[in-house]
Amino acid sequence: MNTGQLKATLKGHKKYGVSSVSFSPDGTTLASGGDNVLLWDVNTGQLKTTLRHGDNGDYVSSVSFSPDGSILASGGYYTVQLWDMNTGQPRAMLEGYKSSVRSISFSLDGSTLASGSIDDTIRLWNAKTGTHLRTLEGHKDDVLCVSFSPDGSTLASGSADQTVRIWNTNTGELIRTLPGHTSWVRSVAFSPDGNTIASGSLDGTVILWE
Repeated sequence: MNTGQLKATLKGHKKYGVSSVSFSPDGTTLASGGDNVLLWDVNTGQLKTTLRHGDNGDYVSSVSFSPDGSILASGGYYTVQLWDMNTGQPRAMLEGYKSSVRSISFSLDGSTLASGSIDDTIRLWNAKTGTHLRTLEGHKDDVLCVSFSPDGSTLASGSADQTVRIWNTNTGELIRTLPGHTSWVRSVAFSPDGNTIASGSLDGTVILWE
């Protein structure tokens, strides 16, 4: 990042394109999702291992490390898989979706995992046990992105219904709906102080919300 020079090109995904990438908190490992999950040694650029999502090695649309690096979550067809990064073994399979998972996000304290699906719902899970906490319903089309506020009390979600929605994570209550985009909302993020949300859309704009 100091020079802008290309350091390495990592090749290993063969069946699908690369859908998502996530660094481990210590910066030594990179996870990439596509056909399964590939783990890379950041210093050498070498493939460390392949994690097979699902029984047959499903397409993986999203990957995310927990804040302490002990868990890796991968979202795919109808499921989210939690991996124990100390052993490299599956920790829990999160099920109940009616369609594919498109986005996942850990709360900053690592206690909760949110997942958005093209079944129009968001599900909240206990990240340690894989227990389902609640389902958030309100979007009218695919949920494409989710992001926790820094304190974990609220969740922002973006959808193909062209809205951003804000949820109370403790109660599951919809706090407000933010209309304004004219196409799919593909990305949402809170500012570090939690006072601003940015949303990016296929309409070619980024909107900042108070």
